[in-house]
Amino acid sequence: MLAEPQPDASADGAGGVPPSGRIASLRARGSGSASRHLLTGSTVLVLGAAVQGFGGMAFSIFANKIDVKADFGDATALFTSVLFVTYLAGLGLPVALARYAPDRSRDSHVVFAWAVLATIPAAIVASGLYLWLVDPQAAQTVLWDWNPVTGFAVFAFIVVGSAFSLIVDVRFMTMRRWNLVLARICLVAVAKIAMLPLFEASSQRALWIFIDLGAPVAISGFIGVLLLPKVSGASHRLRPKPVTAHAAVRYSAVNYVSTLAYQAPYFALPVIVLTNVDSTTNGSFYVAWGIVAIAFYVPSAIGQALLAEGGKGGAHVRTQMRLAMSLAVALMALGTLATWLGKGVVIALFDESYREAAHILPAMMLAGIPWAITSLLLTEARVLHRNVATVVITITLTLSIIVPALILVPESGTKGGLDGASAAWLIGNAFAAVVAIVVTAISRRSTDDKPAAKELDPLAPVA
Repeated sequence: MLAEPQPDASADGAGGVPPSGRIASLRARGSGSASRHLLTGSTVLVLGAAVQGFGGMAFSIFANKIDVKADFGDATALFTSVLFVTYLAGLGLPVALARYAPDRSRDSHVVFAWAVLATIPAAIVASGLYLWLVDPQAAQTVLWDWNPVTGFAVFAFIVVGSAFSLIVDVRFMTMRRWNLVLARICLVAVAKIAMLPLFEASSQRALWIFIDLGAPVAISGFIGVLLLPKVSGASHRLRPKPVTAHAAVRYSAVNYVSTLAYQAPYFALPVIVLTNVDSTTNGSFYVAWGIVAIAFYVPSAIGQALLAEGGKGGAHVRTQMRLAMSLAVALMALGTLATWLGKGVVIALFDESYREAAHILPAMMLAGIPWAITSLLLTEARVLHRNVATVVITITLTLSIIVPALILVPESGTKGGLDGASAAWLIGNAFAAVVAIVVTAISRRSTDDKPAAKELDPLAPVA
């Protein structure tokens, strides 16, 4: 925390701090407090990412000990589909809740309750459309061969609960209950591993491994929704209509488009791979992608903490941004170095059939450095309602990764598709970071040229 200014004898009044001094003092104290909250939130979320990473690695190792690689590939392909559908069903709500449900006020409770209601039909419809239009091979062999109706119900249940887990985490973050976010992540990781022996003797191991992957996440989402009234001190309610309702809907819609674009490569690339390679190769990709996805979650988590804290009135976004950027880039650089030095660990932990995973892992991790830059610059644009910058950054990120992936993965063939995916991921992220830096510099210059900057106000209309 910065020291408060000393009283100035020349000030108006009885030797007190002049009005400008009081404002400077309050701003300095607010900046220090906001940075502490941002650092606390970022630290907890990074720890959560570490738990997810180690838990996911342990799960994959144990699952491979009791399963053949093809079944593991089918199960992980279906779980990848769940993640993709959950992303489609998000409706921009995680971003909107960070801005329009930032505290324990009545309006915040109402906004969250409406978000819960909107999530249910969105998740069910998205599940049906995905399974109908994409029709992944894993759905045929895992769900429909079991029972079409029950299989769809299980898939949709997991998607709804997973979507709940996202908005529940955001609500915990805005109330600064970071410990509950970490607790949920830890319990999910433990539950996945604890449930594995239950299905060892099953004749439908691919199905039960899929359920083991998805059910703990989904159940944690449902429990989180039920637990929130005790945490927030008020029950879920749909009335009265918040004064920010219209602005929240607009903000959610705008950011749904940007969120789809921003996260499209993250969720679409695994789908592109699983539709172009066999189950065994997809199993290798899932192992590498599981490590990459957790590492790439770190900048996203720091960005989420920045969004939650930057959305509070009086926040010093530029100061918080510098802190978040330094932390994210440093962590991703360390992760990249560790991957280059220890890629052989993947083969040692699994077996020689996962050499493809070890081969593509370093290049995909290297993409984490430009990803961190893009992710946090996008968060700054969202916090400051720079919609043009938000759209440009997200569309560039999407096109620069997905277009090359759609070309390179099929052309590389069933066995070589992973090299195409790795190249598209690295080159696309690097190009997107360059564009994000240029766009942000232009946006900042435009803002700095204005005669008077407005304070951040969650009630302000979206430009």
